[in-house]
Amino acid sequence: MVTKQPRWAPDPETYAARKIATSDSYREVPDRDAQIRDTGVWWTEVDTDRIRPSDAEVAWRRFRASLPELVWHAARLEGNGFTLPEVRTLLAGITVGGRSAEDELQVLALSEAYGALRDLVGYGRFHIDKSTSDRLNRILARHESADAGRFRGEGTLRRSGSELLRTRFAALQERLAETDDPRLQALIYFCSAARTRFYAGANERTALLMMTGILISNGFDAITIPHVRRLELDHALDTLFETDDATELMAFLIDCAVSEG
Repeated sequence: MVTKQPRWAPDPETYAARKIATSDSYREVPDRDAQIRDTGVWWTEVDTDRIRPSDAEVAWRRFRASLPELVWHAARLEGNGFTLPEVRTLLAGITVGGRSAEDELQVLALSEAYGALRDLVGYGRFHIDKSTSDRLNRILARHESADAGRFRGEGTLRRSGSELLRTRFAALQERLAETDDPRLQALIYFCSAARTRFYAGANERTALLMMTGILISNGFDAITIPHVRRLELDHALDTLFETDDATELMAFLIDCAVSEG
């Protein structure tokens, strides 16, 4: 359930043909064309050093302990009305009255997806690959899309555009493999996946979990996006969708991490 319909990326058939936004910043980013080619977005320098490292085991344990809060914030960002106590009650296996079935299913799907991510990281099986992303999306979007867990064009409505999305994902993987800073890897992944819209549904939630996996696998705490900052997130996403510029969104995510810490 989403309260605000975002201006998502174009369909994959027209992705490569979209008009590139121009601004004064273009001349300030020598790598801009390569950034867009590899990820679909571009960015100027952001201060990832503000996100302080932890220990991988400590980060994983803190992640496990904060799962109800992470589920609640992620649900609230989608317009879900569950309160944190209600989320805790539902995750304890007790039905909460007065809430829609859709909201309940969304919370349960988020909880299961976060649990799957917890296990993947805990057993050292989290990877930045399509299989992992598909698995998480399959859980998150299973009540929302018949094609959950499959890139657009791979499912019931098969289209040649799915090959463009697979190519884009492969280019994103290569870019991340060349990026030494895992914090920047996580930010690039979130912005690229949110902009590209690999799936028919739950794109931002899937991108958020993949970003979380990258961070905690490398000894950084998960970034919590508080639901009270929804308007800031929407503004940064609007900028991303309109201009392909991910700088504002990256800076916002860094600020969320710092504020949480």
